[in-house]
Amino acid sequence: MHWEYEELFEAVNETYHEFKLENMSGTKALSRTLSEFETTMNLGIFEKSIIVIAYGEILLTHVEVFHKSKEYLLKELKGLSLHQLKDKLPLEQFNDLNTRRKVILENIEQKPVTTILD
Repeated sequence: MHWEYEELFEAVNETYHEFKLENMSGTKALSRTLSEFETTMNLGIFEKSIIVIAYGEILLTHVEVFHKSKEYLLKELKGLSLHQLKDKLPLEQFNDLNTRRKVILENIEQKPVTTILD
């Protein structure tokens, strides 16, 4: 499937909120959401970047962050080669993706970490 930029962000967020409506904890809903998009992430750097960044944005909404979620997020964000997307995305979307990534990296360190799965 070919995804559009905003469409993929929306799909990740909608999936997360659907799991939350099933009375899942934030951590479990986010984990299930990531699992739902695993195949999509393997399509390429475009899809992986958006899914990881959407994951990070959702994680920032949590009161506290499960330590494994934070480790995964930091590993994935630091491993993203967004420069590969510079010629594949309109400049506005490329800049937006970079800004979102930067905001996540700046704010994730301020989140309390827990070792207890909610």
